[in-house]
Amino acid sequence: MSAFRLISAFIFCQVVLSSCNNNSRITENKIPEAQIYKISYDTLKDNIISFISGKQHGNNDCLNKFDTLTSWKQFSFRMDSGFSYLDTSRLIKMSDWAETELTYRHDTSVLFYPFGGPDFLNANVFYPNASKYVLIGLEPVGKLPDIYNMTTSEVDEYLNDIWSSLSDIFRRSYFITEHMVDALKKEEVGGATPVVSIFIKRRGYKIVSLDNIDIDINGKWQYSDSLKNKKSFASGVKIDFVPDNSNMIQSLFYFRANLSDEGLKKNEPLRKYLNSLPVCHTYLKAASYLMHSNEFSEIRDLILNKSKSILQDDSGIAYKFFDKEHWDIRLYGRYQRPGKEFSWINETDLAEAYKKMPVKQVPFTLGYNWRTHAINLLYAVRR
Repeated sequence: MSAFRLISAFIFCQVVLSSCNNNSRITENKIPEAQIYKISYDTLKDNIISFISGKQHGNNDCLNKFDTLTSWKQFSFRMDSGFSYLDTSRLIKMSDWAETELTYRHDTSVLFYPFGGPDFLNANVFYPNASKYVLIGLEPVGKLPDIYNMTTSEVDEYLNDIWSSLSDIFRRSYFITEHMVDALKKEEVGGATPVVSIFIKRRGYKIVSLDNIDIDINGKWQYSDSLKNKKSFASGVKIDFVPDNSNMIQSLFYFRANLSDEGLKKNEPLRKYLNSLPVCHTYLKAASYLMHSNEFSEIRDLILNKSKSILQDDSGIAYKFFDKEHWDIRLYGRYQRPGKEFSWINETDLAEAYKKMPVKQVPFTLGYNWRTHAINLLYAVRR
């Protein structure tokens, strides 16, 4: 299996599947003339993800019987409307802002997004060219649905559950873990994998491959089917994808893991994996102020040591932990002490910095203060 992946990464041939239940691959002759390189991609999974994203998929008799249903057409309309609203109300504004404010926006270095769950959407808007996105959350990894063996009523229920799982990201720009787990708790819904896949598809990418992975005892990620009966120390999913009319393969890694000091103490292989990450950029949003406390000091220190830039709201790393001799810091928006849910947080030094430093406005809503529009962002670039 791993040898096949290695070979296909260099062959760069576009493929289709001969039938919906046949995983064999044949060469697709219809390659755009402007495309110099041919990319190998998994047509089966790309079609499934298109379907559950409410987007048109490749010609596939097994899916065609479902996308003519009134329920799928309604689902597709709701998805188009929801993502169109996201684009106009938030994502386009975020992209325009990032283009002028983020020094490393187009860098291809790894983008590390702990506590982000399956939120590829916001990470990709800010950092569209990252070669690898490493996301970590508490949401179950899950799987894609077995659409081809589902009844019409099961497909309808699945699509409704998918819509419910996205409600927080449409309204708030972040996931509430309890809501997410509740929406995806049914086995057939499949956890974070379908959600992050939908975000990748809705950002205009084609799925090259999607595979379950695990962290082994040596702190290396392995394809789950190659790990066999060996113990896994963190389960995850790896998705390779390409933009349309491009040959640049990007990868997303999502792991379900406990990043507290206690959790890492009990999971040395996961700790090894995290420490093996290269110098990267880090994005933090709606992180529950966990790294303000001593219970999450190890992941906080790792981020500060590994990152060449950090983009975050105040729920990420407390302002006092940034060594001002090593970081150039820019502040944006308006700082407001967190509400009753996080009433123990009181960053007087950050509030004072907002009074003394030049501050630009944030032209979009993001994070916990989406209702009050008291949005704050900190962008730290290593000197």
